[in-house]
Amino acid sequence: MILGFGIVCTLYGIAGILGFQVINERYKNHDWTAKYIRYRGISRLMLGIPWLILYLLIYNKDINRLVMCLLILLCGIPSFVYILLNEQKYHDMLKEEQDCHF
Repeated sequence: MILGFGIVCTLYGIAGILGFQVINERYKNHDWTAKYIRYRGISRLMLGIPWLILYLLIYNKDINRLVMCLLILLCGIPSFVYILLNEQKYHDMLKEEQDCHF
């Protein structure tokens, strides 16, 4: 399962860096939309690549399920923090643009 999620996240991240991602309608058609899509792509790569590396490191090893779950969560922390910081940034930018139009 880690391999599958790692591959999907990595491919979707590459697509995001290239400018192809599904995003919420409210984030489309702004000056910063391309940067928003790239940030989301980077966040997916920050999740997918560590999961792929984790899979390669633990493949065919007898690891406790609790340890495995902790490793999966630890691999996701940098991506989670990156997403939180950037989502707030783009949410504020969107709100600022909406406030200027009224």
